[in-house]
Amino acid sequence: MVIQELVTYCTLFQGVKPETVKDLFDRYGYALRSYPEQSFLAMQGETCRSLFILCHGHINASMINQEGRQIIVEQFTDWAVLAPAFLLATHNVFPVNIETTSPCEVLVLNKDTLLKMLHADLRMMENYLREISDKCAILTGRLNSFALKSLREQLLQYLHTREHYGKQQEIADRLGVARPSLNRVLQELCHEGIVKLERGKITLLKRSLPQPDP
Repeated sequence: MVIQELVTYCTLFQGVKPETVKDLFDRYGYALRSYPEQSFLAMQGETCRSLFILCHGHINASMINQEGRQIIVEQFTDWAVLAPAFLLATHNVFPVNIETTSPCEVLVLNKDTLLKMLHADLRMMENYLREISDKCAILTGRLNSFALKSLREQLLQYLHTREHYGKQQEIADRLGVARPSLNRVLQELCHEGIVKLERGKITLLKRSLPQPDP
């Protein structure tokens, strides 16, 4: 891990001088851990005792519903701060599984260490509070976006906001639906000329979202 990269790309340390970060690490300590692909950093229901910062790699946050099906909640890449709101919560447990999808390098700050760093540096504290606030705003937007929309509308929004799509099962997991339900909607969109399905590959033919009837 290079401290200059940390202060440049990680939102928690942006605006903090590299020498200040080095001093905080030297004074309070930290852990830098390597995880192979398909490793769990945390399991749904476990107590959250540390803050994770993904330095390099890819991670999925997912949960298991009552039917035992996995739903991908969020995907993370380099310099993402993972689950900052849960660490200081009254009920500080992970609501999701945090699993690597590639080899990862992760910076780990335990709760006491993080609190000492936040107390020592006001900019870092502001960044942490902003990180939590931004996560809450994003979550609220997602709830408004998905809870009030049909599967067709959710799928169209998903396709229009991405350049590359995964396999149908990956999309179904992302939207939290069964694959047959997703396939049924895809077939409808295919017949309407909005998407093309070829050997399991999805191609979006119309880039503009359809407008609702007045």
